[in-house]
Amino acid sequence: MATARLAALPRLGLRLLRRGAPPGSALHTKVPSVSPKVTSSYIQGPTDIPLLDKTMGQCLEETVERFPDREALVFCRDGVRKTFAQFKEEVDQAAAGLLALGLRKGDRLGMWGPNKYEWVLMQFATAQAGIILVSVNPAYQASELEFVLRKGTTGSPKGATLSHRNIVNNAHLVGLRLGLTDQESRCGLPAPLYHCLASVGGCMVMALHGTSCIFSSPSFEGRAALEAVSREKCSFLLGTPTMFIDMLSQPDFDSYDLSTLRGGIIAGSPVPPEIMRTVITKMHMPELVVAYGTTENSPVTFMGFPNDSIDQKTETVGYIIPHTEAKIADPETGQSVPLNTPGELQIRGYCVMLGYWNDPVKTSEVITAERWYKTGDIGILNEHGYCKIIGRCKDMIIRGGENIYPAELEQFLHTHPKVEEVQVVGVKDSKMGEEICACIRLRAGQDCTKEEIKAFCKGKISHFKIPRYVVFVSQYPLTVSGKIQKYKLKEQMEKHLQL
Repeated sequence: MATARLAALPRLGLRLLRRGAPPGSALHTKVPSVSPKVTSSYIQGPTDIPLLDKTMGQCLEETVERFPDREALVFCRDGVRKTFAQFKEEVDQAAAGLLALGLRKGDRLGMWGPNKYEWVLMQFATAQAGIILVSVNPAYQASELEFVLRKGTTGSPKGATLSHRNIVNNAHLVGLRLGLTDQESRCGLPAPLYHCLASVGGCMVMALHGTSCIFSSPSFEGRAALEAVSREKCSFLLGTPTMFIDMLSQPDFDSYDLSTLRGGIIAGSPVPPEIMRTVITKMHMPELVVAYGTTENSPVTFMGFPNDSIDQKTETVGYIIPHTEAKIADPETGQSVPLNTPGELQIRGYCVMLGYWNDPVKTSEVITAERWYKTGDIGILNEHGYCKIIGRCKDMIIRGGENIYPAELEQFLHTHPKVEEVQVVGVKDSKMGEEICACIRLRAGQDCTKEEIKAFCKGKISHFKIPRYVVFVSQYPLTVSGKIQKYKLKEQMEKHLQL
């Protein structure tokens, strides 16, 4: 993610549609969810709370005035603790130091490192100095880093350019949706800082709402995350599904005191309903919500309410964020499809990135002339305005002409009592084009056979959705942020199956 003191996005001349009182129209957790009736696969979030016109620095300064002595940042492994006043003082010093080095407004500064205090310091110091922060995956090796640096021009990888307006407003609205108030909230952040979940959903929310950010370890460790929640008495926890699964599977899980937890955000990849239910109950997080988005959308566009029903929490990614439009569109025509019909999710509003850095061609491929951002995700919008993500356009398996969505099969297979985690990929097949391969990680101490899994499927899902291949694995190829790399998993399975 790159942040800069850039020109605000132009206000779009949108027709404001109010379809009744949206759930939590005051954006508070105590407001009952009264959903509007939606008649087509288009929805616009409430507009009753105005967007902010502030920089990151202004937001931090105002919060420092309110809570100077409250802890802003805790880095458990390094023993670093900073109050808001201390943090602001060091941000000012660092911003002055960057300018003294000769950096100027609009220059780019790369940040390549794990979850350390210096990362957050640079996030806010560069913003204050008008310098663009370019976050780099700390897992990159030297050769990969060299490739990234040689590309500040066009080509891969793409850099989503986000403005202060983008992330300030997204963090503000996420905090309100989560129910954060002036009362002190301590938020555990095992997610990496180069990922929007931590940098925007964690640190930027901190700067706006006065939350305390607790970083458990330089890179993700399930045990360290549980220790941090227990010792620092966290009330919220943010992470990916894989991170929560890892925490739940720790052999000494029951020894940690998680009684201070009440909620949090789970995001970054599809959340199996069974995992959601388990986290809510075993980790004492009744106010846990799913958040959906992309870096290109600053990042959150759909998010649940803490008081949503269990079905809404487990079957959808929540309700549209304020000042945001969404539609489920036919990928060919761009027109909205009927309700409860799969199509590509497209987003429009303040949250859409300025574009890919110095790459107008790639930008035009994903942002239409009407400023709709094409997410590449296949979604369904129901009559209450809640969205369900059923897969990626590229991940969809086409088996003998039948469209199969991996997320649907993954959610079903998660209901098997022996299954800890499952990922479904399409592998090549000379007759059917593609076949279904279920890659299953079993619960500790469990034994299972391929035949048992296939027998579990019979009569419960369509015959053409039953996996032809079932492979038991001990781990999946992951990014540092905990996302499963399905393209690598697909390659591994095709090699393993000798296809």
